[in-house]
Amino acid sequence: MGFSKIASSVEMLIIGRFLIGINCGFATTASPTYVSEVSPLKLRGAFGTVNQLAVAFGLVGAQILGIDVILGSNDGWPLLLGLAVFLSALQCLMLPFAPESPRYVLLVQRNEEEARALLAKIRGTGNIDDEINEMHEEDRAAKQEEKFSIGDLFRIKALRTPLIIGIVMHLSQQLGGINAVLYYSSTIFENAGLTVENARLATIGVGSILFIMALVSIPLMDRLGRRTLQLWGLGGMALASVLMTIAFYTYKDNFTMSILAVIFTLFYVAFFGVGPSSIPWIILSELFGQGARSAAVSVGAAVNWFANFIVGLVFIPLTNLLGNLVFLPFTILLIFFYVFVYFKLPETKNKTIEEVTAVFKK
Repeated sequence: MGFSKIASSVEMLIIGRFLIGINCGFATTASPTYVSEVSPLKLRGAFGTVNQLAVAFGLVGAQILGIDVILGSNDGWPLLLGLAVFLSALQCLMLPFAPESPRYVLLVQRNEEEARALLAKIRGTGNIDDEINEMHEEDRAAKQEEKFSIGDLFRIKALRTPLIIGIVMHLSQQLGGINAVLYYSSTIFENAGLTVENARLATIGVGSILFIMALVSIPLMDRLGRRTLQLWGLGGMALASVLMTIAFYTYKDNFTMSILAVIFTLFYVAFFGVGPSSIPWIILSELFGQGARSAAVSVGAAVNWFANFIVGLVFIPLTNLLGNLVFLPFTILLIFFYVFVYFKLPETKNKTIEEVTAVFKK
């Protein structure tokens, strides 16, 4: 992509985005699963949030570098896109130092000695018997259930129920409208009456708020629980969406409402950062045992990216159709997701995988 302008090749951009998309698909599936498997039980939620923290950090960095006076100019954008090669190279250098998941080594590779050595190294202590026993309990349950395919997740009720919960959680992240804000925030702020320069600064504020809230949610995740934070996030997003709609509808010739439109948008992003930004990526790893976890996480990631694609595709046509009422459909969906989570999502905080899966077997 960095050489696409010199080569006058749109095809190079498309191929580059395709390859990066494949990597993003792998990363959004493997990374949350890996983090969940290597984290201590009582810190599993907090460590899972770090994944989204890194995403938010990258988002803010890209927004800052994308300012026209830095690399967002006609001359600078190829360098901006080409910078990905340095980050990719850094990750390639770091990855050999990341230990294999002890849970994977024990339950899949059947090497308890190596699993114990890996877990002791990660924990910094030899007091790991409880965790190893918990893995063995999960293994015994998995042997009774065998290895599950994606088709099995839809056929077996004890797996179908948590899968539906996980799918709806992923849909709530995307169909709540967050990527409409992230992708088109500059356009939204300009339509709300801000100048082009101020709209770009407000866009950086959106990414910064997401990063800050990811930091805030780390200690809250294992203190308040996934269910509570998800409800706070969805409820706050629904309320902020209503306020955004009111502000967008009344901003003309009203500077105060233009400012409030920006503030309500930032509140919307802040509530997204409380729970919906990270919990959908964590929850499937906590709802399924080893035999079905990989398949379930893959389904969740596919649903998430498909919903992401749909939102990015329809938001501008939806804006042309509904004008300043464009966030009302997202508000309705957020209310639906809130009700679903309230009645269907069990709390997984400080529970072993076996304890969680037992809920659905009953």
